[in-house]
Amino acid sequence: MKGKIAPVGRNFMEEVEDRNKRKGGRPKKGISERKTRTIHIRVSEPEYYAVKHRAEIAGLTVSAYSHSAILESKIVEPVKKEDMELFRKLAGIGNNLNQLAYQANKFQMPYLEKDIRNTLNLHTEIIGKLSDDWKNNKGKKL
Repeated sequence: MKGKIAPVGRNFMEEVEDRNKRKGGRPKKGISERKTRTIHIRVSEPEYYAVKHRAEIAGLTVSAYSHSAILESKIVEPVKKEDMELFRKLAGIGNNLNQLAYQANKFQMPYLEKDIRNTLNLHTEIIGKLSDDWKNNKGKKL
């Protein structure tokens, strides 16, 4: 310390206290706001460039875009086996209804009306069951 006098005494202590009071920088984030965990995923070259392109279009970094896509998107569940059975039954019933209607119109047979109505009621019942399942299960974030 050539040419400078080391601070001593009362002025020195006040200077140290002033420095401690005036810490610079932004305030610390709360625990829930801190991003301390990482998720590693592997993607192919075309997938990476697709994500990068989408991020550029959105005006975000790849990290910010991925973060948003992961947390804010809805997950589409694969169709369950039970649902596939119901879809097949619906298709079969719809096919039967179509054949019955065609035959009734072709041969002008009013007595087929009862069969068509029974089939239509069954069809409506299955659609109602599917609708209830979809209302209760779809659109929820996981």
